[in-house]
Amino acid sequence: MPADWATLKTKRALKDPLVATPEPSTAVAYSHPDLSPSLQVRTLPGRGRGIVAQAHLKPGQTLVATAPLVSTLDNLSLPSRCSHCYRSPDDLDRGSSSSKQLLQCSLCHVVQYCSPACQKHDWPVHKRECAALRRAVKASGKKRSVPDTPVRALARLLWTREVKGEDLWKQVESLESHRARLSPEEQERFFHLSLALAQYVGQDTLKQACPDAGAVMDLCSRFASNSFSLTAPTDLSNLGVSISPLTALFNHSCAPNAVVVFPSFPSPSSPRHMHVVAIRAIEPGQEVLTSYVDLALPREARRRELRERYKFGCPRAEDGCEGLIPLPDRDSTVTSVTCPACKSSAPYKSVHDALDAAKLAFADAEKAQYTEPHVASLHLQHLLTSLLSPLSSTPSLAPSAHPVLPALQLLLTLQLHAQAFPAALSTALRASDGARRIYGEGHPVRALLRTTTARLRTMPPPLDAAHPEAEERYWGNVAAREEARGELVGALREVDVAFGDRTATGVGVKGGEMARALRDLVADQEQGIVVARRMRAAALQERRERRAVKG
Repeated sequence: MPADWATLKTKRALKDPLVATPEPSTAVAYSHPDLSPSLQVRTLPGRGRGIVAQAHLKPGQTLVATAPLVSTLDNLSLPSRCSHCYRSPDDLDRGSSSSKQLLQCSLCHVVQYCSPACQKHDWPVHKRECAALRRAVKASGKKRSVPDTPVRALARLLWTREVKGEDLWKQVESLESHRARLSPEEQERFFHLSLALAQYVGQDTLKQACPDAGAVMDLCSRFASNSFSLTAPTDLSNLGVSISPLTALFNHSCAPNAVVVFPSFPSPSSPRHMHVVAIRAIEPGQEVLTSYVDLALPREARRRELRERYKFGCPRAEDGCEGLIPLPDRDSTVTSVTCPACKSSAPYKSVHDALDAAKLAFADAEKAQYTEPHVASLHLQHLLTSLLSPLSSTPSLAPSAHPVLPALQLLLTLQLHAQAFPAALSTALRASDGARRIYGEGHPVRALLRTTTARLRTMPPPLDAAHPEAEERYWGNVAAREEARGELVGALREVDVAFGDRTATGVGVKGGEMARALRDLVADQEQGIVVARRMRAAALQERRERRAVKG
């Protein structure tokens, strides 16, 4: 008989809480309908449970397609997206819904839906959530505020347990809890989270799942260590949080061979919208690894997050970037640095003060991006000038450095929203260069930036009925259109790898929503090329006929 989720737990060593107890690599009796036969759960020396390939896996191959136990929109997305399928009004014309307006729940006036069908599917959980939201909004008085995202996500998990039963809760209890290793600050944070959760759902609902305070702390710890960012399939923007015990089985690497993605929005016919996709070739017996942290963060920041949030140290040595000089430590006394590629040396002046100022400017820009986007753009442009310009007083940083790359990504988002497309193209090119140095080919972040760059490079001029010459020149330039098609096809290849292929199962689109949009743009360019060639041929024929008449 296969073991259930709870019996699959492996215990960590008490001597060193950051390292798993070494044990032989053995298969684990395990059953889950969404686990492919090409994968096997094993206990691995020093790493606890992990997932190992049982067959040759290709880049772009979808390894797991599953429905999270719970996905919850964050507070920012809650008013502007459907709480069941997570679409925004802008997404609706690309989906199957006939309405382009969201329907607000008439009772709580908080949750939105894109259609009666989505509202009906969500109702078993939302009818419990609805009453809790009304109480919370009423208790907040004039603020009319709703609880924070973690509180609402945990609450939906508890209500989903009431709807689906104890089998679901066994999956939750199988997740790693680090309660014994929590710092005093974490204990206090989770204590306040548990109080807010109890107030929101009520003591009776909480006690049914968590009979004592220790069980509540376990739940909070499991959520913090095993939740995933819910992202939009069209642009990877953060929408909220998801919980999937199956996906949490994959171990971490800062050089991952697979990624966790949401290629498309869920639907009643295709609810399994959380995928794990191979981005490199994986051989039989090789562990399948995803990344738990943002790979664009500095190495020490990644290691700190792994230790503080996930309670383990990263044992894997990382290769340096060829041609890039590693940043010396803050207290380093070096006076010169040497390029690992060309071996040339140059004087070194500490950039840490400039980096500290840049990080503050980036934090200010993040705060201002929704309320004062122009101010946020100014902060980012000043930050980037200080760190990238050869005329600045500090050595220039690579576009892959932190906070340069996240600043470029945020500035690009602001420029796109402002429709400042020429400036956005320049930013996208630099961000793509930075992403290429960090992320392997086929990584979703790299694929998104390449897609954005290709779309900006191939964007036709705005329609102007009074002056159609610019559009005629655009579509009449066959060489430029063929180059544009090549840009889009190159981006499409990378997107197809990043978001996987489930077309063999009859569900979904290869490469997801992003690939669908790219294929439409490729088709537009191909149609434009055909028309331009016909126009050119017709013009040549007309000139020949005129010459013949004159002759």
